[in-house]
Amino acid sequence: MIRIVMLMCIILSLSGCTIINAVIAMNKSTDHFISFEQDSRVIYEAGAETTAKTVADNLAIAIHTIEQKHYRKFTKPVVVHVCSSLESFTAYCIQSRAVGCVLNQRLFLSPTVKHRTAAVLKHELSHLHMEQQLGMLHWYSGVPAWFQEGLAVYVSGGGGAEKVTINEAQQSMVLGVAFTPDTSGSLIFHKSAQSYGLKPHMFYRQASLFVEYLHVIDETRFRLFLLSLEDGEGFEAAISSAYGTPLNKLWQHFILQLKIQSEYRGARSIASPSFESGPTL
Repeated sequence: MIRIVMLMCIILSLSGCTIINAVIAMNKSTDHFISFEQDSRVIYEAGAETTAKTVADNLAIAIHTIEQKHYRKFTKPVVVHVCSSLESFTAYCIQSRAVGCVLNQRLFLSPTVKHRTAAVLKHELSHLHMEQQLGMLHWYSGVPAWFQEGLAVYVSGGGGAEKVTINEAQQSMVLGVAFTPDTSGSLIFHKSAQSYGLKPHMFYRQASLFVEYLHVIDETRFRLFLLSLEDGEGFEAAISSAYGTPLNKLWQHFILQLKIQSEYRGARSIASPSFESGPTL
């Protein structure tokens, strides 16, 4: 247990993170949370009734969306914890600037989520689904951060990347201001937006566009890749096997397509990426 907690401190790059703080967060009791009358899968702290109702109103469709887009059902019952204060949320997630988190297969939402609740709920459910499939340590150590966040943003319809438009992200990548798609995760050197000199929403939006590209060029291959990943196959092996080409080649073609679009469309806003042709597979 202590080893896991120490690794989580590294993973989250927490300033001043201590073993005792992480232990408390991962094991902090939620017994005082109240079961929402309309949907017992939603539990909330006193004072968070409004957000809890919004979560309950959106939970069924959110779960269905994630199961459909991840091609597999949740392996365990879904429970959403709605915090009533930023202090409480930080105590459970050790992060004050986030609006949602999944830590050791427990999903929490911050009271600051407000109008973003529906999208952020799906975003965090994506993380929860993958943690249930792979376990927390495998999810963090075996899967690169860009895919973790890109998948969550993509399947949630933009949740977590609301401050950056598709066009802004595309233009940034065309100019070379972009993340680099690693083929594995890391417990010690876990990548974040800062690793690439990007702001979080830009990193999330760029990553989601690449995940969307992988889906759009061949959904059958994307489904095979994601299911293989959920079965525990290594990320690099899963994507190479499914697409018949290494990740860096897929990335190169993706960037080339963006540059072609930019050249022909100029500064005109692009409502959504359109990849007419994929790589030679």
